[in-house]
Amino acid sequence: MSSNQIRFVPPQETLPLDQLSDDELVALCKCQLPDEVEAYRALVSRYEGMVYNFCLKTIGSPQDAEEVAQDALIQVFHKIHQFEGRSAFKTWLYKIVHNYCRNRISKIMRKRQVQEAYEDHVKEESPATGKSSLHQTENNARIQEALHQLKTKDKEIITYKFMLGMTLQEIAETLDLGASAAKMRYYRAMEAFKAAYERTATDAPQPLSPQP
Repeated sequence: MSSNQIRFVPPQETLPLDQLSDDELVALCKCQLPDEVEAYRALVSRYEGMVYNFCLKTIGSPQDAEEVAQDALIQVFHKIHQFEGRSAFKTWLYKIVHNYCRNRISKIMRKRQVQEAYEDHVKEESPATGKSSLHQTENNARIQEALHQLKTKDKEIITYKFMLGMTLQEIAETLDLGASAAKMRYYRAMEAFKAAYERTATDAPQPLSPQP
């Protein structure tokens, strides 16, 4: 074979979409969209559960969570060409979902009490109180009341940390904060929550003392 003769190299076997990395799927989306949606569907299949769970635990309403999750994933369809890869795709997605959830919560809070908006996603995680399981209902009520007393930013970061299990690094990237700022906001939120939690005990009606 002469040096100027073209040598045919068989193409490498293409991996199934579900085996590609996020970066590879994003690159395919940028090439395919809007005409082809196979790579986009693979991304949606990979993250739609996480997105819905994020929305449900943040908002509390299954109906609202489903609607917000759909809106956020549609936003990914339209904005994925703007993803520059400076952070992980998952973090970029968190930011989109976070903003949609925040906007929906603002609407909900204008229609009903803050406690109602959060009661569905308050879980077993709580400050150590030394109480037995017989007092769990009372303790949950105190947690809800404490959350009700917090500022929106404090409630938000506590929800992300304990209800959604996000790391401080993920919270920092989602909220566009530096690592130090995220830690400071988290510590301040925890102090505010602890203080509010203690106030729920102080403000509770005290049992009448037995008459001598």
